[in-house]
Amino acid sequence: MTQHVGELHPPVRLMLTPGPSSIDPRVYRAMATPLVGHMDPWFKGCMEETQILLRQIFQTENRITMPLSASGSGGIEASVLNSLEEGDEGIVAVNGVFSERMYEIGGGALREARGCGRCAPSR
Repeated sequence: MTQHVGELHPPVRLMLTPGPSSIDPRVYRAMATPLVGHMDPWFKGCMEETQILLRQIFQTENRITMPLSASGSGGIEASVLNSLEEGDEGIVAVNGVFSERMYEIGGGALREARGCGRCAPSR
């Protein structure tokens, strides 16, 4: 027995929860466009426009402002390793998985701070 299943058409709702959240229809349209590889000539222009918008958002003139296509761990690695120079030191308050990962990524440049405080009581 074969049963036909149609396309998915969920109702439009305003989501006021921590996540997932409501998405602007323009984002859905953009996600439905064909994929373009990072070596495609069209991609260069798209990246330049994205950088212009990021500079506006972050109110900077820095020409190397750019998006980072990576996981959260990739973002941690980029932020830690690009902000520290040889011989620099930093402190990471290790209180969970991601701060533990930041400490590990930083290697010898980062000092670990554990148990240096208490969480604020919930109300």
